[in-house]
Amino acid sequence: MPQPYVSSRRLVANSLSAMLAAIEVYNKPRMEYRDEVTVLLVVNAWELALKAVLKKAGLRIFYKKRRGEAYRTLTAEDALKQALNHKLFPPAVDRKALAANVRVLIEYRNRATHLYAGDLAEIIYPFLQTSVLNYRDLMFDNFQKDLADSITWQLLPLGAKAPSGPVQFMKSNPSASTVAEVQEFIDDLRSMVDQAAADGADLQRMAAVYDVHLRSAKAVSSSDLVVSVAKEGGRVVVKKSDPNHSHPYTTNELLDRVNAKRKGRPLNSRDHQALCWKENLRDNTRMAWKHAKGVSYTWSGEAVSHMVGLDDAYFDRVRTEYSAELRRRRRSSTPSRVADPMEPVHLRGGCDRAGGRESRSRGHGPGVC
Repeated sequence: MPQPYVSSRRLVANSLSAMLAAIEVYNKPRMEYRDEVTVLLVVNAWELALKAVLKKAGLRIFYKKRRGEAYRTLTAEDALKQALNHKLFPPAVDRKALAANVRVLIEYRNRATHLYAGDLAEIIYPFLQTSVLNYRDLMFDNFQKDLADSITWQLLPLGAKAPSGPVQFMKSNPSASTVAEVQEFIDDLRSMVDQAAADGADLQRMAAVYDVHLRSAKAVSSSDLVVSVAKEGGRVVVKKSDPNHSHPYTTNELLDRVNAKRKGRPLNSRDHQALCWKENLRDNTRMAWKHAKGVSYTWSGEAVSHMVGLDDAYFDRVRTEYSAELRRRRRSSTPSRVADPMEPVHLRGGCDRAGGRESRSRGHGPGVC
């Protein structure tokens, strides 16, 4: 039996149809089983897209045939692994973070399909939203297909309104078997986020909440997923995030992480100071935080991603502008000296006639009064 023919064009078309269906389902005003159906469709869209990318690169999308069995195409997990190993993702997208994002959705899909995933809408939303944007970049980079051409973007990817704040929840006492299943998923999810962070992945590309202008509002970290669910997996209560978790980096730690990830010359504190001046980063609460009684700022993962995305030419230009601004400030803070007619006259080698104090002239010993 020959290997089936697979059309890349059909893979791309069906993948786009699956993603559009997912967005349409999620944006329905009233929809039961919304998150589960959306994730099923999003994972299906990714699986088809990844197979199309592999086929375009001349790689196999079928497993080795076993005697007496039909050909089987790669699962979503294996297609993702192949694309990751061969570096087939867009250069501008952190491939480790993108892969971690898709793996989270695959894990949720598996649990929702075969058992029960609980009410995890607040948690799964940032992963879905980021996944749509990652998918858009992948499809445009590989096939010049822009998802935006088929969407009324006023709806936003996966919703006109994001769920409340950073996703951290109050503790309660789980007691039912369904709650144990939800807790197990949360533990796995936290492990995935921790692993991505340890690998130096851009967590903005793993999960983030975006405002209506599609500017990233906050990357999701492992600390945002400290969750204990209420009995029977009931809806959890949102709590304000701890800036010690959302903004964990000192300036030196920030620069270390940025230099480890960006291409170009190493950045130093002067680059950081100039950028803070140019873009008012210290006033941006998504980037910086300072305790009311503190003297120094701490920085978020978004600040890391922002600095990584800026090239050397921009930093050089900002440094030049900052140096010029400092020179201007020094000139304006040092007024020209104007002689005061009432000021005492100091005689060379002599004494202050008005005050009787000894004066020292340049290059000479003390004067004599």
